[in-house]
Amino acid sequence: MNKLEQQRRALLKSFLYAFRGIGYCVKNERNMRIHISAAVCVAAFSFVYGLSPIEYGMLFFVMGFVIVAEMFNTGIEVVINLEMPSYHNLAKIGKDVAAGAVFVAAVTAVFVGLSLFLRFPKLLDTLWAIVTTPLLLAAFALLIGAGVLFSFWGNLLFRQK
Repeated sequence: MNKLEQQRRALLKSFLYAFRGIGYCVKNERNMRIHISAAVCVAAFSFVYGLSPIEYGMLFFVMGFVIVAEMFNTGIEVVINLEMPSYHNLAKIGKDVAAGAVFVAAVTAVFVGLSLFLRFPKLLDTLWAIVTTPLLLAAFALLIGAGVLFSFWGNLLFRQK
């Protein structure tokens, strides 16, 4: 195997490892599933609401920011659990700080979302369009219902038989 082929395989493996890490978080972390469900619902709402390209950039950036923070939190918790299986105050502090980082990211995302969507005439028009359009109403009801199921019982999807 030549050097270019080795580099290509190494790159593909790095993507595989990254997807395994994402899969681990989705499978094992309820909060990750909640963040993903919320992001999908907000993204769907944003398409009906209609944002500018810059606003979409801000929205998707903060969504990614929250998901990345949750992944860092999971990674930190796993390493702490590996190194410190019994209770230790410093391990608790490390986990609490990582969880706090996710909280800050989520609050930041909420404030960005409020700044993007809190324009009352447009917000009310969008909500009215969803409520009065049967297809949109059904789609959002299904999306929210699926998000709740995925968030709280999604780990059952990944059970080994």
